[in-house]
Amino acid sequence: MSDFKHTIPITAIIENNSQFLFVKRSRNLSNMAGKWVFPGGRLEKGEDVVQALFRELDEETGLTFTDDFAFLSSYFFLRAEDQSSSQGLVFLVRSLNREIKKDPSIEEYRWINPEDITDFVFSYDNIHDFEKETNVTIPGMEVHVRNAIIIMKKGLFLNRHLFSVTEYQKAKCSLNRDYLSGLRTANIVEEFFETHDLFPHIF
Repeated sequence: MSDFKHTIPITAIIENNSQFLFVKRSRNLSNMAGKWVFPGGRLEKGEDVVQALFRELDEETGLTFTDDFAFLSSYFFLRAEDQSSSQGLVFLVRSLNREIKKDPSIEEYRWINPEDITDFVFSYDNIHDFEKETNVTIPGMEVHVRNAIIIMKKGLFLNRHLFSVTEYQKAKCSLNRDYLSGLRTANIVEEFFETHDLFPHIF
């Protein structure tokens, strides 16, 4: 029997008023203690990626979100503690408010302008002096920010509910030929959904 372990971390850049939420992880955590990261968590049994993302964001921040949703980037790493593999996924979402209800895993938070990410120190090393090393993040965060800027400038958001096939299946929905044909030939997608549900129910 294989001892192979694999996890799927889910991360989000949360945008509000053209700024991004950056959170500082508690110094008491075993992984990335004291470092600034974008909020998120791990996929749990019985949920898909979209469900996991918004569950984690609700638990960590308590923010209220719009339905705007976009995929940003992926990354892979081996966890130092047990060499298990992780395939991370990063998304862009939007919040309607800015005051978060901090989770115990979050020591501090701030809303940053996209270019502010370059003010941080990028390092994989553990923090040894939490009083002096107060502005540390991990390499790659700037790539997520770059992609988020592109998504926002090109208006590439979609409704987040479109991405959860699990939600669709649990709602017992069905897309028939006329629905798909109508969507294909619609001049403007938004106009199509003014008269059609995202998840047509089976009656």
